[in-house]
Amino acid sequence: MPYLEHLTLYLCIKGQNRIIDGTCVQDDILVYMPQLHSFTFYISTYIDSGDLRHNIARQHINQTLINIGPQNATTIVNRLSRSVVECSIFSLPFAFAYLGSLGNTFPNIVFNYITYIVV
Repeated sequence: MPYLEHLTLYLCIKGQNRIIDGTCVQDDILVYMPQLHSFTFYISTYIDSGDLRHNIARQHINQTLINIGPQNATTIVNRLSRSVVECSIFSLPFAFAYLGSLGNTFPNIVFNYITYIVV
């Protein structure tokens, strides 16, 4: 797919023991698409917190989003239970109709297109 110019990606990943951050997006997706001009994405990873070697810091993940280029992107980290953490990264403005599992971490972002939200 080296000639792809526009990509919209919505992924929910469960059963993985690592967080998908900006470095992963750059190294595993964008490096293979040099002609990509627009990338709209929502990637949510559900992780067993027992598999984590350290705490998930939203600021650290946001820092890795610099790797994916000049577009705006942000992170939501939410502990869903004692054993499950959800980490979501997404491009701004948020372009999808569904956003799930916000918990008590409601970001200061305007969501123009959301029609269904789980808090």
